[in-house]
Amino acid sequence: MQKIYGYKEKDMIELAAFIGGRKGETLSTIFEKFAEKSGKAKGTVRNLYYALAKRSATDAEFRDEYLGGEKIAVSVIKEFDGEEEKALLKSVLRGVAEGKSVRKSIAELCGDDAKKALRYQNKYRSVLKRKPDLIAQAVKEIKDETGRVVAFAARPETSHAIPEFPFERVKREINGLVERISLKTRRENQALKERIKSLEAENAGLHALLSGENKSGALKYFLRDKSREILN
Repeated sequence: MQKIYGYKEKDMIELAAFIGGRKGETLSTIFEKFAEKSGKAKGTVRNLYYALAKRSATDAEFRDEYLGGEKIAVSVIKEFDGEEEKALLKSVLRGVAEGKSVRKSIAELCGDDAKKALRYQNKYRSVLKRKPDLIAQAVKEIKDETGRVVAFAARPETSHAIPEFPFERVKREINGLVERISLKTRRENQALKERIKSLEAENAGLHALLSGENKSGALKYFLRDKSREILN
């Protein structure tokens, strides 16, 4: 299937038709509604729109057929160069390795500029999907500069930087803790059993003494009903 600027031509055509029927609406509203209709993320729709705008400026045949001969006007977008891409990637990776989310890391770079934040987020995701060599270079540089190792989730759709975590060590420590608790519980249970056994022996001895024929005056006291309640 033919792709233009990385996007399927049929998606461009669908978006062009969608835009044509929604004159007067803001781009944000159009992106949101087309995202709901197509099942795509709003950021993806935004990027598709800019790809469509670029094609409308360069492909007269497409423009005439699907856009009524009109070019889509957009503000000039400054493209990231290689060094800017790497700098963005490294900044986000460092933040996530420190326990921050990707969104928080990008927000710290962009301040209150929501458009800039969305642009950075889209570029970050694009780099993760399309530039493994740049990722490897950034990870190596972070390790050389900070000693921190940054790992990645295996699947592209869930890719994000995560700090290395000593799972095996934590697992051993948890198992050791469970074993210590279990051992302490077994010892306490054994001590209770021995104490109960000792008390039962003492109780049996007292009963035997009180049941004998020769009972002293002091022992007769224990033959009363209340004394039996105490002993039993």
